[in-house]
Amino acid sequence: MNLTLALILGVTLSAASKAHVYPTLDRVDRVLTCMAKQGGQTVDNLYACACEIDAIAVAIRFDDYVEATTFRAFRAMPGERGGLFRDSKRGKALVARLEEAERAAARTCFFRRARVSGKTAGRR
Repeated sequence: MNLTLALILGVTLSAASKAHVYPTLDRVDRVLTCMAKQGGQTVDNLYACACEIDAIAVAIRFDDYVEATTFRAFRAMPGERGGLFRDSKRGKALVARLEEAERAAARTCFFRRARVSGKTAGRR
């Protein structure tokens, strides 16, 4: 029994070590924001949104995540100030990496919703 527990713990720690360290507050903020966008605080949304931030954390270092979300948030700012965020090559590259990580996370984490909400829902 101890060997089984050690194997499970080893696999879990191995998977966790591949992810970049994101502060808990930022993970929770992302999950709550995601859940609101997905229709509310349900168990299904909790699992899917937690999966999403975990997948993003594997793909992008936290510092790059913060920078990318900042560029994305402020690029809609009008005028010269917004131009600093819209015209930055680094900003464009970081936002592109973040958006690719988000698309990959969505494919991995929200697969059930796509099947259930599709035209084949209810058919067997």
